[in-house]
Amino acid sequence: MSVFRRNRKDGTYSWYYDLMINNVRYRGVGGVTMTQALRTQEKIRERVLNGEYDIVVGPNHIRIEVFTKTYLERRKQLRSWKRDKILTNNLLEYFRGKTMHEIKVSSIEDYIIKRKGDGVANATVNRELSCLRRMYNLAIKWGHARKNPVNDVEFLKEPPGRDRFLSKDEIQELLNVSSKYLRPIIITALSTGMRLKEILNLTWDRVHINNVIDPYIELDFTKNNKKRFIPLNEVMLILLSDLNHARNGSEYVFLNSLGTKYHHITYVFQSALTKAKITNFRFHDLRHTFASHFIMNSGDLMTLKEILGHSTLKMVERYAHLAASHKRKQINNLNSIFEIKGETIQESLQVVPS
Repeated sequence: MSVFRRNRKDGTYSWYYDLMINNVRYRGVGGVTMTQALRTQEKIRERVLNGEYDIVVGPNHIRIEVFTKTYLERRKQLRSWKRDKILTNNLLEYFRGKTMHEIKVSSIEDYIIKRKGDGVANATVNRELSCLRRMYNLAIKWGHARKNPVNDVEFLKEPPGRDRFLSKDEIQELLNVSSKYLRPIIITALSTGMRLKEILNLTWDRVHINNVIDPYIELDFTKNNKKRFIPLNEVMLILLSDLNHARNGSEYVFLNSLGTKYHHITYVFQSALTKAKITNFRFHDLRHTFASHFIMNSGDLMTLKEILGHSTLKMVERYAHLAASHKRKQINNLNSIFEIKGETIQESLQVVPS
């Protein structure tokens, strides 16, 4: 058991108690003197040992930097660990020293104001808030918190996602100028909607084209850690068959000019874009291109969601307007097939001056 004094910026101070009972830490304000803190600490100890847990919220008294350490250690196996490390570092710069119980809705709203004042984008602030919310959900599960204050915080509005996609002519031109090693990667992105990392890391044991009724690619290590099955069209079957014959024993599907695995394609892809005179475009936009043409060719949003691996329909609703626009073009094709007494609908509806 111990007590300590904490000074405030205005020159005042308080004494705190800090004790561990059955591996649970209990900490709080004990009074304005050391004697008061010692007495409060003894009362807390008696209450805890008597089972009066509702009187003292012991688990909430864990400092956020202590909980963050546990949080990161238990999530090391996840692909999002590096991102979580960055997000929690940003959070700790502001909340360090506070207990999970001390962080209130007002504290989080002040954090938002601070981050916006630093010039941080809304999307970045929202990712940090999402991380804090996830931390509190796990803190509740692990017995270190009773309420999630982030649930009562309004997230910032974000600009709509990029909708840049290639037209059929742009696609053809890009393929024409691409090298024979880059072209299969672009075709795969356009035919499956796979992310670049998923394509470059694809191995032959995840390609199922033999002895199956409906050929598919099986993805294990996806962005959201959920297994995904991607159906293959005829173009992909021909492409994969050709690549399989030229694999030279490699476990990876896509190889560079040296016959080894691609680790990045930044230079060769940008070079192809320049040759094709395509601007304001990045590789991830090939995923948008796949989704856009999928919808414009009568694909449905639910199937698109499953192929892209999104958890909710909201992520693919941005493409819904393309379906409506494409349907209207198809409906307009009917304009010229109806006639009334030898006149088209448009001609018969024209108002004749009296």
